[in-house]
Amino acid sequence: MNDLVGRIRERVDDSVRRARRTTPGPLLVRTGVFVTGLLGLLLAWPFFVVAGPGALVCVVVATLPAFGPRGRLPGAVVVLALTGWLVSTLMYGEAVTYLRLVPLATALYMHHNLAALAAVLPYDAVIAPGVLLRWLARAGLVVVLTAVLALFGSVAPLYLSGRYLVASLVGLALMALIVGYLARLVGHR
Repeated sequence: MNDLVGRIRERVDDSVRRARRTTPGPLLVRTGVFVTGLLGLLLAWPFFVVAGPGALVCVVVATLPAFGPRGRLPGAVVVLALTGWLVSTLMYGEAVTYLRLVPLATALYMHHNLAALAAVLPYDAVIAPGVLLRWLARAGLVVVLTAVLALFGSVAPLYLSGRYLVASLVGLALMALIVGYLARLVGHR
């Protein structure tokens, strides 16, 4: 019994030492993991679920990946948000709108992206603000390009009715541009 208490006390002491050494950069990234995860959950689930006690559950679930971004917790938040989206659209018949879907996808993508960054950052890392800004600018550019492509994909058929070949070629060109941009990002590693 004393051995168990000793191990628990050692883990608590280690957590306190780690919290004292935490610098603003990793803390800001982990806060971003929490905020984007919470936003994704709140946007995905029906309003009546997150308006009551479900909001506290969402806060607790969104907090977990901020403390453990290396494990499966960020993926669990994304799966839970996708489950909420399916429940709200299929079971409760909420409309699928562009203005709800894009912020949800943005929040989940940024949650995943920031969790990946938080997983490799030590608690006591000193990070220049430019590094975080460039990281977020790249992720933001991917989000903007995806949102524009989704808007184009939803609006273009209205104007190109009957001209499927033209629409297909324009879509293929846009996809090639996005793949080229992503390949260029990977090449900068």
